[in-house]
Amino acid sequence: MIWLILLVSVIFFFFGHLFKVFRIEQLIETYEKPNDKVLLQALTYGNIINFFIPFRLGHLFRAYYAGKKMKNGTSFSLATVIVDIIIDFFSVLLIYLILYIFNFNVIQSLKFYAICCLIILIVIALSYTFNNVVKKIIYGIASIFNDKIELKMLKFSWFTITSFKDLIKRINIPRMIFYTVITWSFYIASYYTFSISLTKLDYPTSFIDLFNIMFSKYGMSQTMINWSSTLLNEYNWIMIIYILLPIAFVYIFSFFINIKHKPRKYIEILPQVNTQNRLDFLKQYFNSNDSNYFKKYMELNNDVAIIEDHSAGSNATTILCSKDDQIFYRKYAFDKDADKLHDQVVWLKEHEKLLPLTKVSDEKYSDGCCCYDMPYVANAVTCFSFVHTTNFTDAWKMLKNILDDLSEKLHSKNVRKSDITTIDSYIDSKVLKNIDKIEQGEYIKPLLGYKKLIINGVSYNNLSYYKKYLNKEYLEKVFKNDDYSDIHGDFTIENIICYRNKNKNGYYIIDPNTGNLHDSPYLDFAKLLQSIHGGYEFMMNTKKVEYHNNEINFTFTKSDVYNKLYSNYKKYLIKKFGNEGTKSIFYHEVIHWLRLMPYKIRMNGDRSLIFYSGLLMVLADVDKMFGDK
Repeated sequence: MIWLILLVSVIFFFFGHLFKVFRIEQLIETYEKPNDKVLLQALTYGNIINFFIPFRLGHLFRAYYAGKKMKNGTSFSLATVIVDIIIDFFSVLLIYLILYIFNFNVIQSLKFYAICCLIILIVIALSYTFNNVVKKIIYGIASIFNDKIELKMLKFSWFTITSFKDLIKRINIPRMIFYTVITWSFYIASYYTFSISLTKLDYPTSFIDLFNIMFSKYGMSQTMINWSSTLLNEYNWIMIIYILLPIAFVYIFSFFINIKHKPRKYIEILPQVNTQNRLDFLKQYFNSNDSNYFKKYMELNNDVAIIEDHSAGSNATTILCSKDDQIFYRKYAFDKDADKLHDQVVWLKEHEKLLPLTKVSDEKYSDGCCCYDMPYVANAVTCFSFVHTTNFTDAWKMLKNILDDLSEKLHSKNVRKSDITTIDSYIDSKVLKNIDKIEQGEYIKPLLGYKKLIINGVSYNNLSYYKKYLNKEYLEKVFKNDDYSDIHGDFTIENIICYRNKNKNGYYIIDPNTGNLHDSPYLDFAKLLQSIHGGYEFMMNTKKVEYHNNEINFTFTKSDVYNKLYSNYKKYLIKKFGNEGTKSIFYHEVIHWLRLMPYKIRMNGDRSLIFYSGLLMVLADVDKMFGDK
């Protein structure tokens, strides 16, 4: 009879472990499919280590072992283990509180768990109240280490924060409570029946005694210290069997368990696939005070895996995603930028029959967010890649055909004369205001006292020299004969997508911009100039800049393809628009650089000097071509 009671206590203990794993699954299955076998084995190894080694270090190994098999890795696994431990701390506190109410002498253990839980609550409250300060402290500590360790520390912190938040928002709380109650019911039943069996074996032990052995301030580690000197003691051997036998059952059971989890959509807790993109995102998160942005970001992208970030020089974000074995591009923006992005969607739909344009799918426009998806075409590349991987004759032929299509199919719609009022508004908002912003730039302002700057060893006039051309009186004359029509507005070489095979269209166009005010076709031709004349794409790939006094140095080598394209393109413009029209186009290119600068100053730090140099180099060419006329 005694051994039967002992066996029952072991079985109860086994079921307690089993339902504990089921509870852990609630933390995991929001983000990925739980692996029952791995979780059971991880719990087994962790409990064995906790049994023989003090300080509950088995929890770390449990997190490591389970994390190796998880999609989200050991950082996420450790975060879920911490949440699981915290739940158990509050469960034990509740049990001790109930025992104390019923006049059991557990005041010391109750105080210990009450203090621990109070500290946990204070830490959570402070972390929530001083969220931005805590994030910056975490980042400050993580940034001391190399990128690999920094990423692990930031990932762990992100996963822990997210797991806590999702306990409230996404996890089925009644179900979590149910599994917690069942788990501890089995554990308590096990401790109670085992205490009875010990008493019948002439080792008088009450339920309270046993519970204290398991969960008192010192717990099992202190017990093991005592056992180590009297290992042959029969009582200790019974305790060892009681602890390890259920663990052995769990391990054996792990090879037979085959629970079929219901199909569901898992949330991407950190959707970026690329390691560097993950690190960049986490750095931005832990350095930012705008928690609302990241909340919207995760709500929007928690159902996709982000393969690569293709964002360029705007406040909208473009990412390459995968979902349900489908690969596509997603573009989105928040708050005031969402309205601008929605205008882009409207433009694409209105002009889809005129030109080969990207298709719009899964459009969303509400709650301060605009998002739409675009198909990914495996045999298509940006025109930048196309012209650099195709013989020059074919590259120019493709580009010329696209330019001709643009003129004939788009710029022929809604043709109308420009007016001086709109021209003046265009100059005020796109030229004069941007010059003011440029002159306030942190890294540009110290350079304004120099008449000339030495850029990569070549002397260039500074911005002040060109203000004789960048005023309302001069630019009104340059733009007075511009016509208006429907335009793309952001016709860079990166926004032209070319097919590598012989497709009937050969290309399609993405990312229009409707916020140009002065809707002249010349803006489209000027935007392409910004690429192949100004070399914008090569500047984007330049990561480092050195500067001292009036000298700026950075790696900038436009390709021979760009130089040849520019030569042909310049001839094309002169033939098509004459000298007067070509001059207007080149001045619109200058304005494109002026419009770009405030964003680069805000987002790129000292790299804004690269783009400021680009502006001055373009201005020097325009001055050489047209300044004396």
